[in-house]
Amino acid sequence: MDTDHLEAWREYAAAVVGVSVRLSVERFPLDTAGPVRALLDDLDDTFFVLNGDVVVRTDLGRLAGSAPDGAAATLALVEVDDPSAYGVVVTDDRGMVKRFVEKPRRDQAPARTVNAGIYLMRREALSAYGPGPLSFEQVVFPDLVEQGRLAGVIVEAAWIDIGTPSLYLDTHAQVLTERGTPHVVPEGVYAAGAWAWIAADANVAPGARVSESVVLGGAIVEDGALVHRAIVGWDARIGGGAVVTGETLVGPRAVVGPGCELDHGMRVAGDAVLSERAVTFRPPE
Repeated sequence: MDTDHLEAWREYAAAVVGVSVRLSVERFPLDTAGPVRALLDDLDDTFFVLNGDVVVRTDLGRLAGSAPDGAAATLALVEVDDPSAYGVVVTDDRGMVKRFVEKPRRDQAPARTVNAGIYLMRREALSAYGPGPLSFEQVVFPDLVEQGRLAGVIVEAAWIDIGTPSLYLDTHAQVLTERGTPHVVPEGVYAAGAWAWIAADANVAPGARVSESVVLGGAIVEDGALVHRAIVGWDARIGGGAVVTGETLVGPRAVVGPGCELDHGMRVAGDAVLSERAVTFRPPE
């Protein structure tokens, strides 16, 4: 995400969410815990870490009040019907984490509780680590389990994992329809289906069709193009008559040429250029 998009996100948070945001941008990847460790001196003694790839609606105050004494970190846990796609968190009677079981078979899972992506942490949980890349899942949490200082609390929450393009689109569908705004599209654009999200500065031709999709800022969808169940990245271009569907992901600044047909979860890398009809599902002429 470039500086312009970061600033746009900051302005959105201030105007819509009503919070002041300080952004810290990694110069190189620091894994999941490294960015938090880098800001440790600026944080309170106790703070929340919220993952960005889940949507959770829960009572954070209740989580803080339920954290066991002596825990350096407490994970919010949610119960799922099928834990086989997640890492299961097993706790004892006191709520302390005993172990993690990665993606167990449904009939062999020792629990149905999974990490909800919310952590209540004390600074001491990270203070022993130096600067640089650091993983919660691979380093910090296993260390705390060994020390007997990692807890887990089951919370009542509406929890959605958005870690795949399919789940990302499903999340938009749920959030937009719950808010009573099934169509968020520029004036004059036809949007079939239940919903569509198109950034205000995207340019979608009146003859284009966009449905159940996300079109990010600066993107262009030309006349006659069809975008359905797809994600179009920042400043990307979808050429006239192109079909982009099937949970396809078009990267930032990529160009999908006129007449191209993208389906079945295809990925177009950022800055890639597909010439006219370079990819189709029709017999070659």
